[in-house]
Amino acid sequence: MNKFLSFSVAMLLSYPSISIAESIAVPIGQQGAANQNIERPARGSSKAQVSSQFGNPKQQTASIGEPPISQWKYDDFTVYFEDNYAIHSVLHP
Repeated sequence: MNKFLSFSVAMLLSYPSISIAESIAVPIGQQGAANQNIERPARGSSKAQVSSQFGNPKQQTASIGEPPISQWKYDDFTVYFEDNYAIHSVLHP
C-alpha cells in the first residue's frame, strides 16, 4: 500500500501543469494617457496657491524628515511639499 501511495504522489507531482495567460503590453508613453490632461499644481506653487486653485485636499499628512516633506491628497493626484512649496505632483493610478 505504501508503494502505491508513493507512486501515486510521484505521478501527481511529475504531471505537467498547463497554464494559460495573456500578456498585454502598453508602451510607457501611453500609460495613463487618458489622465495626462488633468490639471495639477506647478512646481514651486505655495500651499496657499494650491489651496485656492484646487480647494482643500481630501487628506493631508504631517511633515516628515529633514527637509520636511508633506503630502496633500486630492481625488486624482497627490501633491508633495517641501516646507511651503510644491516639489512634485503625481497622478493616481
